[in-house]
This record gives sequence, structure tokens and C-alpha cells, in this order.
Amino acid sequence: MTPPVSSVSAVPSRADLLAALQLQYDWSVDEALCEMPVDRLSEATPQLPPRVSAERQDAEQRLPDAFPGGDGARLRPAKAVGASANGLSGRAVEEAPDLPTLMRLTEAPDDLFLARTATHRLEPVFVEGAPFMLIGEAPDADEDRSGTLFAGEGGALLEKMLRSAGLERGRISMAPALPWRPPGGRTPSDAEMQACLPLLLRTIALCRPGFLVTMGVTPLRMLVGPDAAVGRMRGRWTDVSVPGLATPLPLLPMRHPLQLRASAAARRNAWQDLLILMEKLSPEE
Repeated sequence: MTPPVSSVSAVPSRADLLAALQLQYDWSVDEALCEMPVDRLSEATPQLPPRVSAERQDAEQRLPDAFPGGDGARLRPAKAVGASANGLSGRAVEEAPDLPTLMRLTEAPDDLFLARTATHRLEPVFVEGAPFMLIGEAPDADEDRSGTLFAGEGGALLEKMLRSAGLERGRISMAPALPWRPPGGRTPSDAEMQACLPLLLRTIALCRPGFLVTMGVTPLRMLVGPDAAVGRMRGRWTDVSVPGLATPLPLLPMRHPLQLRASAAARRNAWQDLLILMEKLSPEE
């Protein structure tokens, strides 16, 4: 007579569970699947949130502080003073009386994507009596990490360039083309450059430099036009009009210091541009 087969416990032991887990780890299992089929048709249809009527949306736009409804008032997010749908082109920005006020008005515009993704905001450096203003590219990784204009290798190369022209970094006003680094260090879009242009123009008007030196293509396109190119325009002066200043400012396009690593020709061009800059400064010395 065959002995009865003992029933196996339905609850696995702790050792069995650990062994099964180790097996899944060895097999590089990264997803758990159910052994029983799932009837998707029997699942309840997810309910979508109620649609907001056009009248309600219009009322929200007309009431910027709060919109009454449901359990109480729903506050709308506060927007930085001077910020607008176009970024930084508000009337308050254009009429800011000084740099501290301008920086406060544009501290965190909630409708400018760059301001929400960057680590730090770069602020201009104003030096009283500086002969010119140096305008850099959109922030790179070193600048975004430190919040300092021309940080890292780019800053070291810039200081060498200035010393060769008999200049010191601490005696020059500086400003970024864009205060915030684009995600991943990509090239700024035309819309982003246009959104930040009023801030750059007002910064220049408040600092009132004798002339401008742009380093890189971004500030050149913002101040001259979208078709401007450093290789075609470098080596000569170009006048640009700045709102708030009575006369146009001379502008000298130059390559960004980090571009000097590209070739010997880039370094020769940089030295030629420095000679033009020194010639411009010599009558003032």
C-alpha cells in the first residue's frame, strides 16, 4: 500500500524566499509579472478631472490675486515684478533706476524656463570708471555651478588675455548675455535670447560703458542681429544702439576664451583683436 503523500505547506519558509530572491538577482530580473491573466476590460474606466469652462478661465485671468470657488480661494502663483509672458520685457525692467533694483525685479521670473532649470543666476559686475563692458556667452557649467562670470578655465584664459593687453579683470565691467544656463549647456534659442535681451540692454544703459566687447556669438547676435557671426565681423568696430543712451556704443566682437583652444588661427585672431582693443584704449591712458 502506497503511503499517503504529505501535503506541502502553502507558506514558503524564509530560506525559500531568500533563495528565490537571490535567483532573481542572479538572473537580473527587473520586473515582476503576475502568473494569472488580467482582464483589462473589467477594470474601471479612470475618471478625468472636470473641465474648466472658458468663462472660469477668463475670470481667473481677470482676478490675479485669488479666484473664489469650491472650498475657498485658490491663490494664483506670484509673478516677479516686471516679468511678462515674453520673459523680462516688462516696463518696470526697462525703467529700473539702478542695478540692484534691476536684479531684484528679475530675480525669479516664473514664465522663463531657463530661470527654473539653472543652478545659479549670473549677475553683472559694475566697476565705476571702467573703460568698457565685457559681455560673455550664456553660462557654461563652471559659471552655473559657481554663480561667477568667467569661472573655471574660461576665466583663467580671459585673465591671461587681459594681462597681455595691460588690463586687470577687476577694473572691467562685465555682464552675461543670458543670466541662466540653458539645460545641458545647449545653444540658447532665439526666443530665449529675445526674452533676455531687455535685461542685457538695461544693464548696459545703467552701467554706461565707453564701449562694448562681446565674447562669443550669443551676445553678438543679441545686440547686432540674428545673422551676426564672429568670424565675419571680428576685427572691426560696429555701432549698436542701446535704449536709454543718447549715442550708439562702439562694439568689438571677439572669440570666447574657450574657443582659443580650437586652433592656432583662433589664437592669432584673438591677439589681433586685443591689439585693436589696446589701440582704442591708448588715447584714454
